[in-house]
Amino acid sequence: MSQWKVSKEKIEIFPHGNADTLSLGKVGSYQVVVQSGIYKDGDTVVFAPEKSVLTGQIKTEFEKYLVGPENDRVKGVRLRGEISSGILIPKHLLVGIEDAEIGEDVSEKLGISHYEPPIPQQLAGKVRSFEMKYIGSHDCEQVGVYVNDLIPGERIVVSEKVHGSQFILGHDVDKNETIVSSKGMLKKGLVLEESDDNTYWIAAKNDGIIEKIREHYDTGVVQVFGEVVPVQGGYNYGQTKPTARLFDVRVNSVSIPYDVVPEPFREMWVPIIYDGEINLIENEVVLFSDPERGIHKTKITYTLPDEITRMCKGMETVSGKQVHIREGVVVRPYIDRDARDGNKLRLKIINPKYKESGEEIS
Repeated sequence: MSQWKVSKEKIEIFPHGNADTLSLGKVGSYQVVVQSGIYKDGDTVVFAPEKSVLTGQIKTEFEKYLVGPENDRVKGVRLRGEISSGILIPKHLLVGIEDAEIGEDVSEKLGISHYEPPIPQQLAGKVRSFEMKYIGSHDCEQVGVYVNDLIPGERIVVSEKVHGSQFILGHDVDKNETIVSSKGMLKKGLVLEESDDNTYWIAAKNDGIIEKIREHYDTGVVQVFGEVVPVQGGYNYGQTKPTARLFDVRVNSVSIPYDVVPEPFREMWVPIIYDGEINLIENEVVLFSDPERGIHKTKITYTLPDEITRMCKGMETVSGKQVHIREGVVVRPYIDRDARDGNKLRLKIINPKYKESGEEIS
């Protein structure tokens, strides 16, 4: 997912699977739910993502939908089963950005800032910049507006989405150097200095990840992604000490399929729920119709079959004890690749019973 910003973007419209009067919009890499017929493919909009802090007339316009102590923060909401990850700002409130370019960050001009939840002490620590080749990030995109980047019949993998805090470890085998970071820290170009008090470093040591890399790789930069648990309230997965459940291993920035990574990493992997072909459902969507002029434009879109979407429901299987509900699932091609817009093609489907608070630790 893109870095947070408030910007002018071209919106792409897709059908909403559960409501004829609603549509899905793809704005940058975000998904937003809109009233059908208000926007068409290619319209220019100004979008403020979730965790935007509003002020002035923009705040007044949306106040009844906002959250936080000051009732000023945009939160992602679910509308008829689909996530809307921000707001589209009406034209009459877009003062001073008439000349802004597509993709330009206009947050400052509109008096909008980014909310960052406070970092708990056990996840905080001394940070530093770093230099290590091949280090990348990981995000999941909303399935509703990215499913069309999947290929009918291709092999996909569906894994359980674990509700922890994203853990990132990079190890340069040749230089014997290690970095540890979180999702938020890495996006700022920072890593955590080694500490026996930091949860991410504790998990790395508890799981012996550095030793496992050294044992199985003779050269290159190995980057490991996982979710550290227990971290989030109510989601301990039966664990009492920090541990990581892995979902991606990259060697020199290339993701390795889950079933060919070294066995010690497979033992730490998030549960795999499905591995096989994807039978996408084809839909024809009317973009524009003017019978008098003989103009009728359509496009083909896809949706996932029910047997895939319902995998997000039920209880977690990480602990083997079903101690709480499943957060959701992640759908990705077996062979890692990018979507059309350059983002990694990893799609999340959230359990309808899972409720975000807006204070989750990333």
